[in-house]
Amino acid sequence: MVKCKNIIEFMEELAPCELAEEWDNVGLMVGEFDMPVRKAVAALDINDDVIEEAIEIKADMIITHHPFIFGSIKNINSRGVVGKRAIKLIKNNIAVYSAHTNLDIAERGTNGVLAEILELQNIKPLMKSIDGVNGLGRIGELKQEIRFIEFALSIKRKIGLKNLIVTGNKERIIKKIGLCAGQAAGNDYMILAKESGCDAYITGDLRYHEAQFANNIDLCTIDITHYGGEVLVIPFLRDYLNKRAEENNFDFICVESKVDGQTLNII
Repeated sequence: MVKCKNIIEFMEELAPCELAEEWDNVGLMVGEFDMPVRKAVAALDINDDVIEEAIEIKADMIITHHPFIFGSIKNINSRGVVGKRAIKLIKNNIAVYSAHTNLDIAERGTNGVLAEILELQNIKPLMKSIDGVNGLGRIGELKQEIRFIEFALSIKRKIGLKNLIVTGNKERIIKKIGLCAGQAAGNDYMILAKESGCDAYITGDLRYHEAQFANNIDLCTIDITHYGGEVLVIPFLRDYLNKRAEENNFDFICVESKVDGQTLNII
């Protein structure tokens, strides 16, 4: 019988909890370590639709990137959003496990997947962690030089985005790329990318004054949205867990959530 703790072991082989930032919350959020698990749903976030999806397909576990429980919670009751969802999960015997900044930092995690999709070469961390191997963000090189506008349009195709927000000289010739999925559009990240010799930087949650700063330091920047940059890791997680289960002859399957969690839309 496959237990929740077996799936957690696979997750922590990929993204050890000790890689997580101190402020973060990762690990088993809801459920028992010894509860049986035959089916899991991988999703970027937990919301009501994802929970309903898990119930409908009779999943025993939900694996998310963003923590289900984040920040201080003073109570668990049906009047609060988190409490209401937690009660529903417990009543339906569904465990929740979250891997957040540890998955961002891990070599084959969120940023690693994005760098591979963009076909970058000579990949290394943008910001090394204390182990000197893993790290937040990635730096890599394109196979050949390309105009910034052409590169931006290729990203739209490769990751299936309808829209992009860009700043910088669209005709600039670029080759070295920095990236950090999620909320990493702060000046410190962009300075690090610039000092590392990057011609362009890819992230999400780019704000007006940050875009001005990018222009001031002559760094072409692309906002692929927080969701767009991180949801790419979900099919990877599905495939990774299914492969590890097969290697261990486990009666277990992980499926990718069909819920579209993108909250930013242009109409």
